[in-house]
Amino acid sequence: MFPQGFLGTRADFLTDLITVGYGIIPTILYLSSLRARRGQHRLHRNVQCLCLALLTVILILFEVNIRSRGGSDALYLQSSFAETPMLRFSLLGHLAIAVSTYLGWVALTVVSWRRFQTALPGGFSAVHRRVGIAVIVGNVATSVTGIWLYVIGFVL
Repeated sequence: MFPQGFLGTRADFLTDLITVGYGIIPTILYLSSLRARRGQHRLHRNVQCLCLALLTVILILFEVNIRSRGGSDALYLQSSFAETPMLRFSLLGHLAIAVSTYLGWVALTVVSWRRFQTALPGGFSAVHRRVGIAVIVGNVATSVTGIWLYVIGFVL
């Protein structure tokens, strides 16, 4: 469905794009959180929402790409780790972290958007900060496990 990727591996363009994007996302989220700590709440909100929206579009395209190619097993047929427990465990671990992080990020965004109209920081700020840190840590873990999966699935 998508042309050959730009990283010089067996992966297609979209897989390369999402791997690079997820390598960058945790840094953007962290820098955005620093903006919030400096009182630039509107900028923080806009960066977070833009990142989440872009990621959502890319994830939808990625899921359509995976399904059109016959599922995740079909993606890794040429890998030396194809059909091994390590690849399966890595994929399942990555998906568990990625899905829970994404859902937490969406929930935090929806609740925060609704509460943004009141004075900042407010009563929700402590919860927002803790959940936000968990979302950043989850995105770091998603990035690390995704890069690992990319390496064993498309490089080795």
